[in-house]
Amino acid sequence: MAKAKTLSLRQAVLLVLGLLMTSSLLTAALILPQADSTHQGVNNLLPVRMLQAVRSNSQQHLDALAMQLGQIQARVMRLDALSERLGELAGVKVKDIKPGQMPGQGGPLLQDHPLTADELTEQIEALTQLVEQRNDRLGVLEAMLLQQNLNKNTIPSSSPVNVGYNSSSFGWRVDPFTGHMAMHEGLDFMAEIGTPIHAAADGIVVEAENTPDYGNIVKVDHGSGLETRYAHAKRLLVKVGDRVKKGQLIAEVGNTGRSTGAHLHFEVRLNGVALDPRRYLPPRIG
Repeated sequence: MAKAKTLSLRQAVLLVLGLLMTSSLLTAALILPQADSTHQGVNNLLPVRMLQAVRSNSQQHLDALAMQLGQIQARVMRLDALSERLGELAGVKVKDIKPGQMPGQGGPLLQDHPLTADELTEQIEALTQLVEQRNDRLGVLEAMLLQQNLNKNTIPSSSPVNVGYNSSSFGWRVDPFTGHMAMHEGLDFMAEIGTPIHAAADGIVVEAENTPDYGNIVKVDHGSGLETRYAHAKRLLVKVGDRVKKGQLIAEVGNTGRSTGAHLHFEVRLNGVALDPRRYLPPRIG
């Protein structure tokens, strides 16, 4: 029979501490994630996948809202520029607002609650419609003021081709090359190659050249900052410096530059800013 051994107080304390440290290390090894967790079974659990899907959907929703906000910001910038042009035409100085300055608001706080994602989307859509309505109204007013200030023959009120503009209108559209939303700053007239292109108003040719985007293009200056552009032409029949009359033949419809088919891309610009040509042209044909 072996003789029983007794532990001293120091030995007993060391033994207890050793047991505690061992249990702590085992617990940490079971609970804490391993360095290489990509092959662990825990990542295949359903709750983890669900969490990843929720996060992915939330990010996609945020990206969509961010895109909508970007489009609204672009529209507001165009609206501000339009307001400034209207002020100049009417001889009224638009009151300057300092960057970051917000209009005064206030009142008691009633039934306060944070916006949900659906409510935020509704607010964005309502604001977009409001901006578009204001832009249309100001655009009509701009056309009226411009017609009052300029000679009738220098207003682009004559259709450049004898066809309907049923290819692509002025405004936001899905770009045919990228598939992304993009601003289309002109009016497209779908016509056969060789169809005559006429000057929409009296003016002087300031450009007649070939560019990567517009292809063969003619730019006509009508004075007072007003300009028309005729793009994607097959053949140019005028040169820089030529004086043209409303209805004069200046080019032929083609498919040059950044184009998917034969058509005329027609623009009206005031001081370099694109305007909606439909506000100046006669009613649509066909």
